[in-house]
Amino acid sequence: MTEFSNKINYIFNGDCRDLLKQYNDEFFDCVVSDVPYKIITGGARISEESQEKFGKSDPKGIFNRSVCNNRLKSKWLKQNDADTALLVSKGKLFEHCEIKFEEWLPEVYRVLKSGSHAYFMVNSRNLNELQTKAEAAGFKFLNLLVWVKNNATPNKYFMQKCEFILFMRKGPAKNINDMGTTNIFSIPNIIGNKFHPTEKPVELMKEFILQSTQPGDIVLEPFCGSGPTCIAAVESGRNFVASEIEERFCKITEERLQGVAKRKDEAKTETATQCSLF
Repeated sequence: MTEFSNKINYIFNGDCRDLLKQYNDEFFDCVVSDVPYKIITGGARISEESQEKFGKSDPKGIFNRSVCNNRLKSKWLKQNDADTALLVSKGKLFEHCEIKFEEWLPEVYRVLKSGSHAYFMVNSRNLNELQTKAEAAGFKFLNLLVWVKNNATPNKYFMQKCEFILFMRKGPAKNINDMGTTNIFSIPNIIGNKFHPTEKPVELMKEFILQSTQPGDIVLEPFCGSGPTCIAAVESGRNFVASEIEERFCKITEERLQGVAKRKDEAKTETATQCSLF
């Protein structure tokens, strides 16, 4: 008989598939996930122009085999992050780049409660595949949500200024908490110092959590990154469970959560002090 840990407020350092095995069927109240996906399709090399541009500062040819977005690679390697540089040399930006949707979606479906919502972030290139694989796992499509950012990604066609979120459900339909909300979310992207190359704003994740859960509910994030979903859950009075395959991002998330706890304690102390004055 399988023994389940069913821990909450827990960050698992490892593969999400190993984490999900630790949980009972229909344990979680919501899934909010910035899922890993191919940034460009195939194993394309970067252009000769880009190779020439980076050649002087990249004598070992670290970019030549990469399949990740050139702008992100450039930005992150300039920060002299040895771990990231090693990953890029292997052709990916982070460890979970190669995991396939069908390898984890069925398990996420299993551990999600019936009548619950799921939010999967995705770009336009991978939208159709993710929806197809999610529906094959049992999820039902509800809405396509759009995150409009305050910055755009340059390319030779129309500049990309938005990302998409597949809003799906398991089992019977359930209303969102604020039924007057549109499917467009205009929330500034993180500019400057990021904890993770594809980090999303905490406020964006909080929007989804507040729409689909109640205080005390448990939110699942199979691909934690630097923890915006975890932080959004805690700040919203919810619990979380997350997995992250890279230890460095687990540590960053833990440090950020400690900061949230500290701010909460300081706010309580300030409130208590103000009350004692009356």
